[in-house]
Amino acid sequence: MNRRRFLLMPLLAMISQRVMAFLKVSPSDQAGPFYPVAPIPLDADLVHHADGAARGRHLELKGRVINQQQKPQSAVRVEIWQCDAVGRYRHPWAPGNDRVDPHFAGFGSVNTGSDGAYVFKTLIPVPYGGRPPHIHVKLFYADRELLTSQLYVKGQGSPYGSQPMVIDPRLVGENQWRADFDFVIA
Repeated sequence: MNRRRFLLMPLLAMISQRVMAFLKVSPSDQAGPFYPVAPIPLDADLVHHADGAARGRHLELKGRVINQQQKPQSAVRVEIWQCDAVGRYRHPWAPGNDRVDPHFAGFGSVNTGSDGAYVFKTLIPVPYGGRPPHIHVKLFYADRELLTSQLYVKGQGSPYGSQPMVIDPRLVGENQWRADFDFVIA
């Protein structure tokens, strides 16, 4: 190894560490046709609604909202919405909305704390109408929309494959699943 290359190696290592410190921003995706028509309430529990428990596989979806430098982002409103366990949305334009599971809220939102964390109780999404299973998401800071996207289930036909918008639910108890997902915003 020549001396010049030897002297440049620490500089190149430092530059590559700085580049690697910046995470890729979570990609946007379509909102879909069934974004709720009423404001989404601050409610993290979508599976206990109207005095009952929703059918389907219950999922604790948790994670953080961070920036590209991995710093937690507080006061970000995270909204989610999805279909019930048989593929019906709680939305006036959705087919079969009159037969939606009465115990599944269908949508909810939370605000991140100082650690950027969020937690939802929802369902592992199911396919419907030829679409792969997914959970719709929107992130807001104050009134500014930061991200609209969808979370897909690993191995279930995600358009991202192994890319960042994929959750991998794991069984943690009887009818209780957990998945972690961190949103990265610019």
